[in-house]
Amino acid sequence: MSQTAVTTSRYYIDAVGRAVQLLRAFLTPPHQFGVTELSQITGLSKNQAFRLLRTLTAEGLLTWDPETKTYTLSYALTELGAVASRGSSLVQAAAPVLDRLAQETGETVNLIARADEFTAICIDKRDSARLLQITAKIGARFQLHAGAVPKLLLAFSAPESVERYLTHRQPLQRFTPRTITEPDTLRGELAAIRERGYSISDEDLDLGACAIAAPIFDRHGVVIAGVSIAMPTSRFGAAEHARYREAVIGAAAEISRRLGHRLATLNGAASAMQPRNISRKHDR
Repeated sequence: MSQTAVTTSRYYIDAVGRAVQLLRAFLTPPHQFGVTELSQITGLSKNQAFRLLRTLTAEGLLTWDPETKTYTLSYALTELGAVASRGSSLVQAAAPVLDRLAQETGETVNLIARADEFTAICIDKRDSARLLQITAKIGARFQLHAGAVPKLLLAFSAPESVERYLTHRQPLQRFTPRTITEPDTLRGELAAIRERGYSISDEDLDLGACAIAAPIFDRHGVVIAGVSIAMPTSRFGAAEHARYREAVIGAAAEISRRLGHRLATLNGAASAMQPRNISRKHDR
């Protein structure tokens, strides 16, 4: 046995390891479980699972629902994840670009990444200085069928991932009267996003709110996140649409380059990232 293994074994605390094992179980859909289910998933006895769950709940890391008798991860863990993400290469690469984009547009700028197979998470942002603004909390999670960046991330997913989302999220939640909830209509929207290389949210997540987003590629040509400009509908006319489209596509391309991506090396990516003259009514 190596010295590293001996040291790890000597200082390993079994109870902490089991608690982490329980927390990781919540990464599996539907992310909400009772004691029996968690015991089966982790292999812990029901007594062990129950005591650990009660401890994690008391410490604010889990939330207990007395009606459904199930546990879910609390917002405190999302906040910890958001803090951890600030040290990531993505957040560091994006920071100066987000600063400049927010200054140039005067609107809120969001950096949103895929959290898991079914949700996206806001990992950084720059709030607008205007009195009327659209904003999201760092750590906030979003379903993938509404909102500019969430739809973008779903659009650039593998086809089987899209179908799994549609299957597991049926019926698709309607956030506003403009939310796309019909699977075939959503498939068409995702295809249009891939074709033009950017995404629009026109009050499909929140009434009165619009956003435009473009994809961020890693060095392997995989879309790992998106950057968006968000604003009230009253400030998103035809002129703003054209200007912000070019701005957000340029910002996403710059962040991608800072992560080591080269557009010319990915077939179709370069053309997809170029702005196209498409009327707003077709972007929704």
